[in-house]
Amino acid sequence: MMKLRRAILVVVAIVFVSCSGTRHLPPGETLYVGTRGLRMEKSPATGWNIREGSIKKASAYWTVWDLPNGAAFGFPSFRIVPARLIMYNWFYTEKTAGFRYWMMNNFGERPVLLSAIQPDLKTQKLINLFENYGHFGTTGSYNVHYNSKRTKAWVSYGLLIPKAYTYRVVTHRVDTTAAAMQPVVARFESQLQPGDEFNLEDIKSEKAAFWNFLQDNGHFFIQRDHVVVKADTTVGAKQMDVNVGLDDGLRPAYLTTQTIRERRLVVDTMTQQNDGDKFYYFEAGKMRRRLLDSLITVRKQTRYSLANVKTSIRNLSEMGVFGNPQVSFSVANGDSTSIDARVLMQTLDATSVSANVKGNYRATGYYGPSLGLNLTQLNVFHGAENLSVDLDGYYYFPIGVYKERVSNSTGVSLRSTLSAPLITPPFRFIHDRYSLPKKNIMLNGELNDRRDYFTMASFSVGYAFTWKSSPKMSHRLSPVEVTYSDLLNTTPLYDTLVKQNPSLQTSLTDQFILGAFYSFKYDNLATTHKRIGTYFEGKIESAGNLLYLLSRVNTGGSEGKDRRGIFGLDFSQFVELTYEFRTHYRLNNRAELAFRHVGGFGISYGNSRQLPYIRQFFVGGANSLRPINARRLGPGRYVELREGEINQVGDLKMEVNLEYRFRINSRLSGALWSDAGNVWLLREDPSRPYGQIRWNKIFNDSYLTAGVGLRVNVNVLVLRVDYGCVLYAPFFIDGYKWLWQNKLPMWGPVVGFGLPF
Repeated sequence: MMKLRRAILVVVAIVFVSCSGTRHLPPGETLYVGTRGLRMEKSPATGWNIREGSIKKASAYWTVWDLPNGAAFGFPSFRIVPARLIMYNWFYTEKTAGFRYWMMNNFGERPVLLSAIQPDLKTQKLINLFENYGHFGTTGSYNVHYNSKRTKAWVSYGLLIPKAYTYRVVTHRVDTTAAAMQPVVARFESQLQPGDEFNLEDIKSEKAAFWNFLQDNGHFFIQRDHVVVKADTTVGAKQMDVNVGLDDGLRPAYLTTQTIRERRLVVDTMTQQNDGDKFYYFEAGKMRRRLLDSLITVRKQTRYSLANVKTSIRNLSEMGVFGNPQVSFSVANGDSTSIDARVLMQTLDATSVSANVKGNYRATGYYGPSLGLNLTQLNVFHGAENLSVDLDGYYYFPIGVYKERVSNSTGVSLRSTLSAPLITPPFRFIHDRYSLPKKNIMLNGELNDRRDYFTMASFSVGYAFTWKSSPKMSHRLSPVEVTYSDLLNTTPLYDTLVKQNPSLQTSLTDQFILGAFYSFKYDNLATTHKRIGTYFEGKIESAGNLLYLLSRVNTGGSEGKDRRGIFGLDFSQFVELTYEFRTHYRLNNRAELAFRHVGGFGISYGNSRQLPYIRQFFVGGANSLRPINARRLGPGRYVELREGEINQVGDLKMEVNLEYRFRINSRLSGALWSDAGNVWLLREDPSRPYGQIRWNKIFNDSYLTAGVGLRVNVNVLVLRVDYGCVLYAPFFIDGYKWLWQNKLPMWGPVVGFGLPF
């Protein structure tokens, strides 16, 4: 015991010495331990307020957001034990090879030095920041606070901010030699308004918008640097007059508009002829002339427009048939008012076939080998109709908690899509402003054998439109989708489960779904150039309403039948809403916090007493409540003691996930994570007691898991290995819900590819 205590004391002493972080500082250097103050004062102090103060203050904080070693959750003012700096000190070596160097370089972190923070430069950046916001005359200062040995220091900053300049008058005028342009310029809608505060980014944006406006109105020769902004700050009262115009003395050709005289279309090396044929021909095939002409908005005998050039290149790229489209212009026969356009593109491989044998996984927690075949055929009917067919055979087995109670899964699946440009949208809200709208026909099928339960066949066919309403917002509308699934055979175990829960048979057998859905996606998740990224995706689906009306007409409106059918098939009637929200908060260049909230609910009515099995919700799997296998928890506090994971689904789902991700080296990253959630029933089910949702105890009835993980970047994919445990299980009685109370081995590994969210 004494030896153990001495060993512990030695380890504590080593950690204490290492925690100082100053053992291997270069001579004359100081360890930076954080920024602990940013004081911003107004001058004069009263009589005015800083407009958009919260945004300006946030920008100022990001400017001095320098993280010390051991910064907690990315905050420069909150520092805990610098574990990676400790590793650096433990394994410090001046050698460039060997084990100590490898440990120091991969798991350690060099000391953050005060000289690298450069408080004087940061102060000047703060001053520039507020002057860019119009607060001309801002002054700044900083203080360095040392410890007694001057080996560590933290920094505080201060700013004295005067009132910002505002725009008194905003005009858009060109030189008198270009008076003919003034009527065009007068149509420009300015982003700058009198009374707004000066903002350098707004000025840059105004210049870019004015240049784009002139380019879109035929002024081919005007370049970005020809646009100038002049400001007069001598008008007094913290105001300025601003004029946006052009450089003086531009050549006459720059001040006139240009018309496209001719347009030449070159596919690969073949120049297309305007001979009235219905098709354009090239080595790999042909394409309808009318279609291609409608998508190339650069046309002869029309005024030059930069917007048309961008739209043409985008349309050709998104068709999926051509690659590397380019549009170039040349002056026509020395006439500066006429230009010739040349549209070049290269055809992609029309047919491609590939086979693959790979280890695969599903987010539900199943893993195993799969054999796949992919066929891609471009321009099938000479109208940019692109066909993609995937045929896969698979064998999956589960891993994780309760894996011995989950059956293996084998099967074959077919997924096919035929997509084409949507030239004439059926609805006015579908437009081509930000992308080329597409129409899609989907045909999918799967034969799945759940060895212990059943063999299921499913089939679906649908028609959908896809488009974008902004660079970050995309939409998908399917006016019709038909899905049919049925059980081909069952096992005695499944038959036993059905006797205990007859509604299970109803949700799995002879399911016919005719419905429509709409989905919306907003993707602003990338955090390369910002701190916070967000993502949202929602979907609403409705099924069975039209068939219900038809069946009512067929039976004369009789209410005698409990369940109606059409063409000899019972159909499902329900409405379902699902959504997913994510946000990533970049702490620094090596770490981020990732949060996700997933939810959904479905209501069956009319011809259905419950949702079809393939539309019911579940939790668990590699991307859900780790390390639990899919369909092994819930609904609610219900627990399935037998091998019946097909029974653990619900009408409502709520789930939250949180991960702290940190980079160890260029190939290896780590994560600390926690998941919480469950599924519930909206109606009481005697065969699944305690499964109905209790709205006032939704948190008490949710599962909580936590764990650690490693992510290995192998270039083409990210291999993810997690290990976690179930911290809280609501199906236990009070006093045994937490892991340390029930003492059951509810932990295990999770293997996946890519990040969970």
